[in-house]
Amino acid sequence: MAKLIVSQNGEITGNHFLDASSFTIGSGPDNDLCLNVQGVSRLHARITSVGNDDILDDLGSTNGTLVNGQSVTRHILQNDDVIEIADVQIRYRNHKAIDGPSFDRTMIIQASAMEGDASAQPVGAYALATAKNERRLRAGARIGLIRVFSGSPSSKEIELSRVLHTFGIPGKQLAVINARPHGYFITHVEGKKPARLNGKSIGLQPQLLTPNDVIEVGAEKLLFLLK
Repeated sequence: MAKLIVSQNGEITGNHFLDASSFTIGSGPDNDLCLNVQGVSRLHARITSVGNDDILDDLGSTNGTLVNGQSVTRHILQNDDVIEIADVQIRYRNHKAIDGPSFDRTMIIQASAMEGDASAQPVGAYALATAKNERRLRAGARIGLIRVFSGSPSSKEIELSRVLHTFGIPGKQLAVINARPHGYFITHVEGKKPARLNGKSIGLQPQLLTPNDVIEVGAEKLLFLLK
């Protein structure tokens, strides 16, 4: 189980285990880690646990969040990373994270960083997966289609032409559909409860989608099809 070691002015002030899917940090008393320190926003940051990975998100704080001295908005935590919020240091300990973040999670982080930036170009693992998906489509592979029939206009359809598509509500229940050479898979990203597939939880591992599968995520009910 991952652990956070909190220190200030060189003195350890507490230890916290990441034993839930979401862990919040801020000055508000309802946070899992309450930092009553100047420069800390009421809801400053969140750590979301997904499998063996823990993902740190800055929640639009006023003064920002650093990891190993670098400003971050989203970061997959690695063993011995040091999170800095105001003048508080939080060391992340998780020996399962020594080998680095999983390939799927890395792509999710990279894709999220590109959202809303039309000029951004895919890099690393995400670029490789994007190129493979483009070759797969050029070779005549059937394209996935999501039909939204609750939570959004009933006529809405989403063509799964990109390598990753996210569905649900960030911070509450979020899942990603990932195009792979041998099919489309759905994976839990964040939230206390994973999405449901045909009435059953998808759990924490990628699940292969088949035509007419029904997905429930966030406030949406989705139907997966192949064109």
